[in-house]
Amino acid sequence: MGTEQNTSGKATSQAVDDRGTSEAEGRALLQRLRDDAFEGSDEKFGIVLGRPAEEVREMVSGAAKIDDDVVMKARGIAKERGIEIEG
Repeated sequence: MGTEQNTSGKATSQAVDDRGTSEAEGRALLQRLRDDAFEGSDEKFGIVLGRPAEEVREMVSGAAKIDDDVVMKARGIAKERGIEIEG
């Protein structure tokens, strides 16, 4: 699981969901699902996630935080489509 530095300089664990998924793992999960199920299209993936394409781009690139809602939706979409996305 990944760590980030807080303002005091100490490493802190940053889980994005109750499974302990790190920000990097969530980003990789989204990218695999987008690439495998939506032809790498942020627009198509965004429609299914209910998020704007720009937000999808930002989450996959690391410019935006990934929240538990998007990770849960991505897992559900993958399961529904029979796509293995877990590490």
